[in-house]
Amino acid sequence: MRLLQNRRWPYVAPCLASVLLAGCTARDAKSWTPRTQVRWHDLLTESAEWSCNGFRLLTPESTTGLFPTTIGVTRVAIEDADGDRFSRAVLLQDPRNEFLQWNSTLDDQFAVSEVFPIAKRDLGGGEAIPAQMVAAMRALRAGLGLIYAVNELSEHEVEMFGAIYDTQSARPLATIHAQAVSMVSPAERDEDDPTPDPWETDARALVRERFGTLVHACIRQMIRQDRPAQVEAPEGWTPAGPTRLAEWPPRYFDGQP
Repeated sequence: MRLLQNRRWPYVAPCLASVLLAGCTARDAKSWTPRTQVRWHDLLTESAEWSCNGFRLLTPESTTGLFPTTIGVTRVAIEDADGDRFSRAVLLQDPRNEFLQWNSTLDDQFAVSEVFPIAKRDLGGGEAIPAQMVAAMRALRAGLGLIYAVNELSEHEVEMFGAIYDTQSARPLATIHAQAVSMVSPAERDEDDPTPDPWETDARALVRERFGTLVHACIRQMIRQDRPAQVEAPEGWTPAGPTRLAEWPPRYFDGQP
C-alpha cells in the first residue's frame, strides 16, 4: 500500500478519548486527562461493523457507477460548552490542510478526480450529525464522502477512524480504523540523545500516515469492485455516419478557399 507522499503538513491537535472506543489496549499515564470522546455513532448514519487497524467494506457485492467520482471529506470533534451535559459534535479542521492531505493521499487514483473539504458553513445551519454532513456532500456534487475523527487514547497512543459514504443513498460503504503508539515517550528519552523527529516517532503523525494508507487501500478495493455504469446516448444524438463526406483535395488550404 502506498504511504502518504508528504507528511510534513500542519495538523490540529486531536481530541482526547477513552480506550473503550477503540477496543484495543492503551497505556495509562498520570499526566493524561481524558476529554469527551468521539464515538462511532457520531460518524455513522446506521450501525456498521469495523476492524481495529484495518478497513472493512460493508457492501461485499459489486457496485455500479460509483467511479469516477469526487470525494467530500470532513473531520468531527466533540465540543464541551458546559461540561458533558452540553457536548455536541462539531467540524474541526483547517480546510487548506484537508485539501492538501487528502488530494496527496489519493493523487494516483485516476478514478478520483478531486477531494475537497466540507466546512461548517456547508451544513446550511444544521448540526454536525452524519445525515447532515452527507447531505452537504451530496449538495456539493460529491459522489462519495469521508467522515472521520481523531482520538487520543492515552498520552502516547492515538487513533483515527471514519466511514466512507455513498452520498446518493446516504449509506456507509466502508469503515476504517487506525491506531498508533509513540515510538519514544518523553519519560523514556535520554537527555544526552538528540530529540527524535516527531514525524517519525510521534503517535499523532504515525496514525495519520497509517490512516491515510488504509483510506488509499480501501478506495482502491472499492474501485476494483465497481462496474462502469451503462451509458446510453439519447435517441437522435448518435449519427449513423460522418456528418459530412470527406473532400480531397480540401476546399480550404492555409485559410484560403
